[in-house]
Amino acid sequence: MAIATAPTRSAFTAPPPSGDGRAGGLRLSSTTYQRRPWQIGLGIALVLVCAAVAGAVFQSSAKKVSILVAAKSLPAGTVLTASDLGTASIPASGHITAMSATGSAAVIGQQLDTPIYAGQVMVRQMIAPTPQLASGEQVVGMLLKGDQMPSVALVVGDTVHVVAVPQAGQGSTIGGTIGETLVASATVFAVGPAPGNQSQYVASVSLEIPGSDAATVTSYAAADQIGLSLVGEGGK
Repeated sequence: MAIATAPTRSAFTAPPPSGDGRAGGLRLSSTTYQRRPWQIGLGIALVLVCAAVAGAVFQSSAKKVSILVAAKSLPAGTVLTASDLGTASIPASGHITAMSATGSAAVIGQQLDTPIYAGQVMVRQMIAPTPQLASGEQVVGMLLKGDQMPSVALVVGDTVHVVAVPQAGQGSTIGGTIGETLVASATVFAVGPAPGNQSQYVASVSLEIPGSDAATVTSYAAADQIGLSLVGEGGK
């Protein structure tokens, strides 16, 4: 009896991958996106620019300037000395009206036009445009030769001793003795060069003195018999 057998089914084998890399009809790319060199350079440049701007802003905000402040409370009319002034630092600004600390020498010897309190920022408007006289004081002007005044330059605010001296070639004064004290303590109110037509003198000095001594000092000054010695510097 003949036995029939079913034909053997061949095993399924997947088709070999094609050379174009297709899967399901779609192309699969194995490559990754790469930045171009100019894009990287642009990014670095932007970072550097931002850093530079931030640094400039920080430095501008951190910059300080030194200004003058009042070291103590003082009434109007006070002749300023170095001990009356202090310094402080504030952020730099184009709108600063405070007086710079580097100009303190120009303020010493000047008078306050208004009262100030300790720590107050000093501004130019606080300084009297012209020196003010204390109550009962008068100003006497005089022309002086080199041997009638100290060898150091006098400045506004200095304190001087006023004495009677003889004229050249004379052994006495107009009404007193040589070396007589006319004013024990007078304040230099103004000082400058002598007029051009008075070449024998070196300085023109105005002194603030008590009114009771004004007439005497004026007489000695007119007779060219005034001598000054420095007692105290205006800034000390």
